[in-house]
Amino acid sequence: MRAVVLSDSKIIKLLNKHYVSVFLLLRDLPELQNGEKGDWASKLATRVTEAYEKTITHNPDHSVHSFILSPQLELIGHLPYRTSNEFHINEKGYHIFLMDALETVKRD
Repeated sequence: MRAVVLSDSKIIKLLNKHYVSVFLLLRDLPELQNGEKGDWASKLATRVTEAYEKTITHNPDHSVHSFILSPQLELIGHLPYRTSNEFHINEKGYHIFLMDALETVKRD
């Protein structure tokens, strides 16, 4: 994903302006959930774990996923980087994904 979508300057500007980007490794989630890094990190890790567990049945290959959470840490959107048929999202598709999430937050 970093070599394609996240190397696009428009995507980076959009992310930097409207989002807080967080990169989490699955192996780090239990430590974060235990509250060792504070309540906010614990809530974030719990939401990501819940969202990931819901999607793992559709994409069990442990590839990179994008989750968009609201400021209240509710799941707004999810996008797997790679699905079983090797689909890779392009810059336009990722831009639409991000803009749709922004519209969802504005409506709520």
